[in-house]
Amino acid sequence: MLREFDRGLACLFALNLLMAFSVQLINPLFPLYLKGLGASDVEVGFAVSLSSVVAMALMLPSGIFMDWVGRRRMLLLSVLLGAAPPFLLAFVRSWWMALPLSMVFSASFSLFVPTRMVLIADSARPGSTATLFGLMNIAWPIGGIVAPILSGFIVERFGWSFCFLLAGGILAVSFIPALLIKAPKPRASGAVRRDSPLDRRYLPPLLLFLVFHLVMTTAIGCLNVILPIYLKDRFGLPYHLIGLFFTASGAMTLITQIPSGYLADRYGERRFISMVIASIPLLFALWPLLRQWWMLLLLYTFISGFWSMTWPATLSLLSKTFPEEMRGTAFGVRMTGVRMGFTIGPVIAGYLYGGWSSSAPFQAASLLTLLGIPLSFTLPRGKNNSHC
Repeated sequence: MLREFDRGLACLFALNLLMAFSVQLINPLFPLYLKGLGASDVEVGFAVSLSSVVAMALMLPSGIFMDWVGRRRMLLLSVLLGAAPPFLLAFVRSWWMALPLSMVFSASFSLFVPTRMVLIADSARPGSTATLFGLMNIAWPIGGIVAPILSGFIVERFGWSFCFLLAGGILAVSFIPALLIKAPKPRASGAVRRDSPLDRRYLPPLLLFLVFHLVMTTAIGCLNVILPIYLKDRFGLPYHLIGLFFTASGAMTLITQIPSGYLADRYGERRFISMVIASIPLLFALWPLLRQWWMLLLLYTFISGFWSMTWPATLSLLSKTFPEEMRGTAFGVRMTGVRMGFTIGPVIAGYLYGGWSSSAPFQAASLLTLLGIPLSFTLPRGKNNSHC
């Protein structure tokens, strides 16, 4: 089946690469854009969280809807929905006017991400699911290596409007590979029985995946939203050096995806997840103790790397735990947990940073990731479904 879908996977990879590049042109420095429009630290956290609320609210419905209307239609809709906001953001002059556009932009990825995951899972051979996810996942860091630092240079030299127009143009071009993708046919023979997501067999594992990703991404959300503000306030770094942090993170993620997928397939997903996240709480705890920005660059790169190493393993577990006709719902639930974390994290970080101390968000992230270690052992073991 994988051989028959080679062209589809190649088009999906190209689409993912273009979308990742456009997102990384905007998202890493977006808190500074909001501050430049007059938003306070708390308002920045609120604005970022509100966009995540929309994405979170749409994750599960989009996963369920995708199981009924088809993967390809959801991809096309996500591209159409994501292309317009960047063009309009180029002409915004107040942070509260940027809010609805940011919300629509986030919503588009609520449609794209679960669909992408299901297409990959549908194409995987037994025993190689995590490896295939690792291979396909490198599209995200490839887009993220150049885009953040390029965004910093563009903003410094030409302003935010040019950056938004470039991102919008790339998203418009991404409609071409989206049109070329043809989803594989279901592998189950005969009529496909559509189980309810409320079936008691599925609720416990769905809840476990949701809680684990909620806890871990709340911690990552605390870090990502406050990072550019922290670097600007404490070190006075220019935009392109702040973008370098996200570029380094993307480079590390690129390096980790294929090996981490292979190791998860070989040694077991749950064991691998617990091993790679074990050091993240300590790395977060070290953050306030470091006094040089280049040391923080190394620290942030390793935190991002260890977290990204869990992606192929968790996606593989999810694919093995649920039957093919439930995958859209399952990936929707997973991404709901992810978006919940990226919604709560910025609010916590903005409140702690503005109301307590500059080190408080990183201490909170350390405690949250510490909780993620025992949670990783509760994830289902998964099984190789006959049609996986």
